[in-house]
Amino acid sequence: MKLGDAEIERTPLLLPSFSSKGFPEVAEIVRYCSELIEGPMLLSAYDLHYQEIAGPFDFASLIFLDSGGYEASKDLDLSDFGSRKHVPRSWSRTEHEAVIANWAPHVPTVLISYDHPRERLPIADQILRAREFAPKRENTLREILLKPETERQSRLDINNVLKNIHSLAGFDVIGVTEKEIGTSMLERMKNIGLLRLALSKAGLEMPVHVFGSLDPVTTPMYFLAGADIFDGLTWLRFAYQDGRTLYKQNYGATIGLSIKAHVLDGICWDNNYRYLQELQLEMRRFLNTEDFKTFRFNHELFQRALESATEAMGATDGR
Repeated sequence: MKLGDAEIERTPLLLPSFSSKGFPEVAEIVRYCSELIEGPMLLSAYDLHYQEIAGPFDFASLIFLDSGGYEASKDLDLSDFGSRKHVPRSWSRTEHEAVIANWAPHVPTVLISYDHPRERLPIADQILRAREFAPKRENTLREILLKPETERQSRLDINNVLKNIHSLAGFDVIGVTEKEIGTSMLERMKNIGLLRLALSKAGLEMPVHVFGSLDPVTTPMYFLAGADIFDGLTWLRFAYQDGRTLYKQNYGATIGLSIKAHVLDGICWDNNYRYLQELQLEMRRFLNTEDFKTFRFNHELFQRALESATEAMGATDGR
């Protein structure tokens, strides 16, 4: 990823994310993780507006400032088991723009376009609205988050995105959510692949960001399909071990029967962050080797998944 002529981060990027949705103690979690995180991370403009979190966040190397649509919605992402009721508060374009206007980043920031579940627009209008948001300024990049076009739609119409592909020029990152890009793993991989192929044909080499995917299995699959940036809250909810995502209690039982729950949280976050760093390195090594065995776990599964997605796209040349 470039800011001006300077490279600020290499992709693929795995972003530890923070949100008050499901995590009312988010400020405490961010404080704990400030000693852990060295690279990029994702925060919500909604949480800044409601003072659920407060900076400075200068421990990160790059910040993705999310749109607030996730917190403004009652919908759950695919890894959320709904253990805590979430009651959305008001969230408007004006409130979002106020957060952006007051944002004085100490580190480079990717500003993500406004989103609200009750304010849906056709793809062309989404692009126009995102162009008006956050005029280019020093130390920032702009990302458009593409969403379904009506309140009744639950999925992003990839064909309408492809029809407007040239209009995406000028953005630094293109975002989609895991839940909305398809109804199955195969359809999601296929649609990500079609988006990547269309961007490349249009001469637009900006990264594709998949919101809501940050785990040892699905994230590499979306990467193989053509995505570059991944974030989610799975790393806070569960534990990563040997290529799988486990309930924290199960993971705790494997490392110590007397570990208390609040201690186990910190152990999981530490372990998960290191796991994500290693997985990110494996994904980068794959770009150089194209050898699926660079993935320590699940390499045969990943190879089969890519072959299936390639066939579903009607292509023969992989990524």
